Amino acid sequence: MAIVALTAVAHAQVAPNKEEKRTPIATDGMTTGEFGQIPEKVRAMDQAKSCGRRMWEEGKPFRLEELAGAKVKRIRVLRAEPYKISPEQARATIEKVWSRKFAWLACQIGWDETALWSVEAELEFEDGKKGALITDGWHVAIQDHEGHNWFVR
Repeated sequence: MAIVALTAVAHAQVAPNKEEKRTPIATDGMTTGEFGQIPEKVRAMDQAKSCGRRMWEEGKPFRLEELAGAKVKRIRVLRAEPYKISPEQARATIEKVWSRKFAWLACQIGWDETALWSVEAELEFEDGKKGALITDGWHVAIQDHEGHNWFVR
């Protein structure tokens, strides 16, 4: 397992700056369903082992927007599991992780605890490319602009 950076400050999340412009998060077209499809996508991302060469300065917190590698025009929530998650709850979950700073990064899942992956979103980049963002509100799997997969918490 390759830890890319930031092991000394593992698990740290820093509150967002309220003055920053927020990326729009859309929930129109969001579907809900039984638990299982979202974790399957995360397993595929984990097995792909597709890290880029990007490194983070140890001890320097980062935002998912920086990790995405290009300007994200919009985040579109695609699915929420289990079926009881409302569009508002899904939006709040994505907003929470998108607006935070993280200090732990790897190209494979590097934690022992179970993640209850529950919200899947698509990142729409300004140049038309698409990425992915999957989370349970704490753990995050993200596919960046170049198609590399990253796991943060």
